[in-house]
Amino acid sequence: MPNARFQYYPLKTPHGIAGVVGIRPGEAKLSAEAQRMIEALMDQVSTALERTILADEAADARASAEGEKLRSALLSSISHDLRTPLSSIVGSVTTLRSLDKKMTKPVRDDLLANIEEEASRLSRFVANLLDMTKIEGGAVKLGKEPVDVADVVAAAVRRARQTWPQREIVTKIAPAVPPVAGDAALLEQLVFNLLDNAHKYSPAESPTAVSVTEEAGQIVLRVADEGPGIAQDELERIFEKFYRVKGGDGRSPGTGLGLAICRGIANAMGGSIHAESPVSKRRGTRLVVRFPKVASP
Repeated sequence: MPNARFQYYPLKTPHGIAGVVGIRPGEAKLSAEAQRMIEALMDQVSTALERTILADEAADARASAEGEKLRSALLSSISHDLRTPLSSIVGSVTTLRSLDKKMTKPVRDDLLANIEEEASRLSRFVANLLDMTKIEGGAVKLGKEPVDVADVVAAAVRRARQTWPQREIVTKIAPAVPPVAGDAALLEQLVFNLLDNAHKYSPAESPTAVSVTEEAGQIVLRVADEGPGIAQDELERIFEKFYRVKGGDGRSPGTGLGLAICRGIANAMGGSIHAESPVSKRRGTRLVVRFPKVASP
């Protein structure tokens, strides 16, 4: 416009005009050389904007793909891990109601035990979902009190023995292990999840080993099983949400949340967790958690 104090240059990209730059030339009219320099500068700015736009679109596409992948995994997990125990509970209850008087006591007790076991499985699944939501939403507030790891491991092992009375758990805890800073309840949940994972992926007759030691200023917790082991390319992926190593029969026995929760708790307490496999004779998996120790009061 003849009376405008600024000259305006569109920033053109393949996606269209990304913006407009106004330049106030002052009293003198811009020379042809200055005009060419400004236009070249605008081309450079347009190119930089285009790269930024493409990077943002690529990031959005990746986020959308990850979100869709997570939603699919969540739906698949919920449909399988809720439907299976619910079907078993409903079937047992229906049988009890229709054939109660015709059943022997051992058969009735077996059905009741099945209902209790599947209800506990449902409860653990829902608890894992809630724990994962809290961890990702930042709702988990960790205490920083000294925690006796030996006491916490003993409590988790007692809880696991009540849940799986047929499984053997062998513990080896070094004497006078220094405490770690964190939350005792969440640390107990971490240990319980590790035991749960070991029991899912190893034969029922095989023992699960739990050890606690002090190494190089760190408290090291190890949980090892005698299952088939994990392929090297899956050792890191097992900590992803809803990722599950296939069982020997092709089914995934877990919800895919237990180890993701363990990593969230370990990181929140300033520690780390990783998996090692094979452990012995090309079999077995060992999950190793490391925490920095704190000075004893």
